[in-house]
Amino acid sequence: MMTERRSDFVLKSGYMVKRSQNKKRFTPVNYKTRWFELTRFYLSYYDIGNLEKRRERGRISVKGVRLVEPALLQGEGGDAAAPDGYPFQVGYCESDGIYPGTTLPQYTLYLVADSEKDRTEWISSIRKVCEEYSPKSFSYHLGLWLGRKWSCCRSLNRRALGCQVATVWPEYNNNPKNTSKTHPR
Repeated sequence: MMTERRSDFVLKSGYMVKRSQNKKRFTPVNYKTRWFELTRFYLSYYDIGNLEKRRERGRISVKGVRLVEPALLQGEGGDAAAPDGYPFQVGYCESDGIYPGTTLPQYTLYLVADSEKDRTEWISSIRKVCEEYSPKSFSYHLGLWLGRKWSCCRSLNRRALGCQVATVWPEYNNNPKNTSKTHPR
């Protein structure tokens, strides 16, 4: 019997720097290089040690992705520890059942690509895999939540609607023009 990871075709893979997600209230912020793999079902990341025996460190279901946008980690009010590179963010919900129909992500994964081209390719690839799933966010925060406010708009509410307009994705399941189009699952 094949494992799910091995039976699913990897669409894109490569090294990127990942910012800790701080899901717990008092965890320190850090940045680590990880190996990422995008499939039709998951965006997964792994330790960068031995490629044959690397350990999965996290996995995001593409069904839960609400936005994929550029990010601003450095600069005024940003994170001084952020590495140089080309940052972007993946906003997602861990379970579709927690907030049914919500477009507001529960968590944000900040990633840093080595080049503008690499960032553009990752954003495009993730969006393409996720485009058939709904709902998507209509707005997002370009900056970081700093514990008391957003670095981009200075809003004091972590759950505040974003200050930037998000990219519009096709909504296949809501668009009558695309009902005849089939999508592999």
